[in-house]
Amino acid sequence: MATITRYTPSAPSDALHAIWEGGVAALHKPYSLAAAKFHSLINADRAVVHVAEVDGTPVGFALTYLIPVGSKANKAKQHYRGSLAALVVLPSHAKQGLGTQLNDAAVAQLSADIKASYALSTPPASAGEIQLGSTFPRIFPGLPALPAFEGAKAWLNKRGWTIKDSKNIDLYGTLPNNTDLEKQTETAKKHGIVFRPATAADEAALMELEYGEFDSFTGWPDQFPRFIAAGRAEDIFLAINKHGEVIGATLAAMPGSPVHEQLAWPDQLGTRCSVIACVGVSAKSRGEGAGVGMCAAALIDLVRRGADGCFIDWVAMVGFYERFGLAQWEAQYYDGGRQVE
Repeated sequence: MATITRYTPSAPSDALHAIWEGGVAALHKPYSLAAAKFHSLINADRAVVHVAEVDGTPVGFALTYLIPVGSKANKAKQHYRGSLAALVVLPSHAKQGLGTQLNDAAVAQLSADIKASYALSTPPASAGEIQLGSTFPRIFPGLPALPAFEGAKAWLNKRGWTIKDSKNIDLYGTLPNNTDLEKQTETAKKHGIVFRPATAADEAALMELEYGEFDSFTGWPDQFPRFIAAGRAEDIFLAINKHGEVIGATLAAMPGSPVHEQLAWPDQLGTRCSVIACVGVSAKSRGEGAGVGMCAAALIDLVRRGADGCFIDWVAMVGFYERFGLAQWEAQYYDGGRQVE
């Protein structure tokens, strides 16, 4: 007999990890996750795991997350966006309706939680959305566009999900590489722009940039104070103009950082794999090479700090990061989601 239950946070997760390995990694080996990383991801803040059991044995699960739509500074966007981060059923129990039951349980839970959160915003929100994939924490930002997952695309469409043809990618490259990174800082330097790691004293200017320019990016601005609070300001890299103003910032993080905790794959790619994320330059300062120069300078600094690779996830800009010697990592992703009213 099949039942849908919920995983108890912090409980042993070996059985669920085995489902991931047998249902996802078995289809595409690079998507194998270490047991400790998997346990961390399903025990993140605001995570819920719905478990399909047959005669008391787990055979499938759905992992959901909730995240505020806007930053802590945006009072109109304190309600939640939902995420269906993973839905997996063991092949031995496929085509028995378990996936549909897990999908329905996850959508119902997320819809209820999102609606309950509308009052957190001022004025209260009246509609919400559920992402296929997740933002922070993140395993996949969408549905991997691999032949092995094409059946899942059609299956999700039939169950009310909208799957878009737009495809984003992750990137990875070893460090150091043969790219002349120093040369890619020259344009910005001609405009008087300099680059350096942040310190805790930069927080006010940094957050003025982040809240002012990037508040529409869910989960992005609030990453930066998390790093400073964790004593990891050196994992933030800044672009500063000739007037001393912070005009750009990126996370350029070494292992053990808050962003490593939230992403599935960097720790799987090496013990010294760095991450670049949340790259942004103020609108008035674009066109002077600040973005390219900041990323190049950040990579130079990561090499200095001992990084042996760099992972950049959920990228839509074709060709921007490839200039630094990085290349697409594994599959593209289909965007997907559904509305909550």
